[in-house]
Amino acid sequence: MSKRIYLSPSNQRNNTYATGGTNEMAQCDKIAKATETALKRCGFEVKVGKSGDTMQNRCNESDNFKADIHMPIHTNAYNGKVTGGTRIFCLNSNGRKACQAVLNELGKISPGTADSITYQTGLYEINVPKALTVYVECEFHDTKTGADWIRNNTSKIGEAICKGLCSYFGVTYKSATSTVSSKKVLDSQGYKKGQNSDGVLAIKELLLLAKSLKIHNQGMDENGGFGDGTEKAVNGLLKKWGYEPNGIAGDNFIKKLTAGIKKKI
Repeated sequence: MSKRIYLSPSNQRNNTYATGGTNEMAQCDKIAKATETALKRCGFEVKVGKSGDTMQNRCNESDNFKADIHMPIHTNAYNGKVTGGTRIFCLNSNGRKACQAVLNELGKISPGTADSITYQTGLYEINVPKALTVYVECEFHDTKTGADWIRNNTSKIGEAICKGLCSYFGVTYKSATSTVSSKKVLDSQGYKKGQNSDGVLAIKELLLLAKSLKIHNQGMDENGGFGDGTEKAVNGLLKKWGYEPNGIAGDNFIKKLTAGIKKKI
């Protein structure tokens, strides 16, 4: 069963940023959205609190959602001079491992260096939710450096939080680019590794001829079957042509390779 994460972005619209004419609530809503996108891509169930809603409603919603992690998302401030890094709060040592996993990822990309984990017993959204709370303060917004960084790195912040939670729960992190392939498949059916037939022999003869013409430089299998060497040669050509290297040599592969050979002869 997938883990459930409840995201509770700050409702503090009066906390203005040093740059950008924006505020904590607006930016934390964006961070929560980016975090939600990343978490869902990695297989988590996610619920995000309604923008500007009360802490009481958020905690009730989190409990009804049966969250495994309750995560308030805020940005910090001090005196307008300190860009202090990532600060994460939890109730006690039970939450430290989860906080550390998030800090490991978020802390290394934020400009401030005074990253920390603190036990807080007086914060409503740490005490009230049934779920373990990881309370994230994403850098300091009252300095130009901090405000600019937060505003310009919303997606990176969301991805870093996701990476931390993936690490904590032992879930494989999937980047946005890893889930989208820009390459097309040349053949979905055809000859492939493990097969042994006259058709495979014909494919190998074409590949050997293509190698002699310097169309590719991959080795070949010594026996008559479609083995590792043949697969490497096929995938090498598919990559060269801009297709997904799926190891399949079908009708389109044969036509394309034959046309390439004819041009060389």
